[in-house]
Amino acid sequence: MALKKRKVQGIWSSRWTFLAAATALAMGLGDYWRTPFEMGEYGGGLYLLAYCGFLLLVMLPVAVAEVRIAVRGRANPVHSVDQLVHFAKASRHWVLLPQMAAVAALLLAANYSVVAGWLLAYIPKLPAEHMAAASLETVADEFQMLMSSPEQMRFWQRVFIAAAVALSSLSVIRGMAVALRVLLPVMIIALLFVVYYAYSLGDFAGALSWLFDFRWDDFGWQGVFSALRQSFYTLSIATGALMAYGAYFPSGRSVSRQLFSLAFLDTALMLLGGFAVLALVLDQHIVAGPGPSLLFISLPYTFVNLAFGDIFGVATYLMLSILALTTVVALLEPSVAYLVERWRLSRWAAALCAGSVLLLLGDISISSLAPDSELQWASLSFMEYLDIVAAHILLPLCGFCFVMFAAWRVPKRVYGVRDHWLDNGFFWLWQALLRYIAPPALLAVLVVGLYQRVA
Repeated sequence: MALKKRKVQGIWSSRWTFLAAATALAMGLGDYWRTPFEMGEYGGGLYLLAYCGFLLLVMLPVAVAEVRIAVRGRANPVHSVDQLVHFAKASRHWVLLPQMAAVAALLLAANYSVVAGWLLAYIPKLPAEHMAAASLETVADEFQMLMSSPEQMRFWQRVFIAAAVALSSLSVIRGMAVALRVLLPVMIIALLFVVYYAYSLGDFAGALSWLFDFRWDDFGWQGVFSALRQSFYTLSIATGALMAYGAYFPSGRSVSRQLFSLAFLDTALMLLGGFAVLALVLDQHIVAGPGPSLLFISLPYTFVNLAFGDIFGVATYLMLSILALTTVVALLEPSVAYLVERWRLSRWAAALCAGSVLLLLGDISISSLAPDSELQWASLSFMEYLDIVAAHILLPLCGFCFVMFAAWRVPKRVYGVRDHWLDNGFFWLWQALLRYIAPPALLAVLVVGLYQRVA
């Protein structure tokens, strides 16, 4: 029996609204603290070519399938897949996929909320008097003080979750759509200012060389897999968020063109952000690795030792906080939409329920960061286990299973393909990529990625 649901909560007023929402989802922190550094480490321009190839030939077909199914279902991911299961007379077990994806999205959002709290904490830190022209040791000590203060981390995490719940509780058409159409241009404008600042004061030539030089000696199987893995995470495939936003996609528009625009825009913004971060950090002649040490030690040290660094530093961390906010709101949407449509809760009540889960998991994660915490096992914190379960097990597993469902169980007519020879030709190519290229690629993301993470 199909789930009972309300009428779809709304339709985005334009393609730009969907593009703004999807771009705000795709622009994750990994675009700034991981991908540019792995690009330089594994071959520069060669890595970029591999990344773009995987994005176009593997991940975009999967994203197109997610959004087309969502457009057909016009409901939350669970109900959309449930309808197709009945329509295709497939096994009821396929409905577990969007449920697992929603769980993975909540786990990711919980970790995001903790890191976003750190970002907010740095907004008042950078212009503080004791940070002016601080040494690298002083900046590192400042981050260590934050890590050793659970009360401070919980305060900023609660501020962030309150903002995420407030934005998620807005109506799809009158609230969230308007907010996303405003927030994305604000982020892009702030990013362009930071890029100009990095171009003026940073190591412009070094950043360009790091990102775009072809270094064959550095490009091997590690680089190929890294490019594949990053292309998987960049579109937030298998989180259900793209499907949730796809349910509001305007009728009569090309899904493929919009998602191609999304991939192009996200890649361009990633390169701009990576250039800005690298140019600033390389100018200080410090060795910066990817991850939290970059955002909370290397980059703050760079800002406090440059002219007007406090102003541009605050702008950067404000931009990253907004980026984290829009990402978490998107990750909450599958659960919020399900609660609204299945259990008839108001959006504010559904958002509050989802936010409570983030608050609980985030609080446990913060407690696990203390060196003597009982929430650490095998030298890993609870927060790291959340990352392993969500990002390295559930997401690639859901992605692989979804591809098998979309490619082999969903009938052709569900995708709305016309009889014109050109439409059939593109459909054949898309289906071939979905059936024969995407499954082994996603299986590699699951098996190799999990091995690398726990080895």
